[in-house]
Amino acid sequence: MALNKAFTYGESESILDSEVGIVAKTRTATQAMAKDADGRKIIKAGALYTGTSEFGVFLEDYDMTDTDKCPAAIIFQGRLKADKVSAEAKAKKTALAAAGLYLV
Repeated sequence: MALNKAFTYGESESILDSEVGIVAKTRTATQAMAKDADGRKIIKAGALYTGTSEFGVFLEDYDMTDTDKCPAAIIFQGRLKADKVSAEAKAKKTALAAAGLYLV
């Protein structure tokens, strides 16, 4: 049984400003992290990820409508386009920069 389905809902541009120095790790995304978009539960690229002791930004869009949990790529260090991340991530700009994740 396939874990991921390949469907596109709206447009999603790359949030990366540069691929140099990117540190991305796999973490578990849950349906509770998703927001409603056209009847689907979507986690948009650029959304803030907050773990138990770490935080980062989702690299890609994830459709969580049909699943409770799935593996997701989270960026913890690197350079991201500030206009492509969520308002929650922009609000943590200073804390993200302290951890090595810069919004430019």
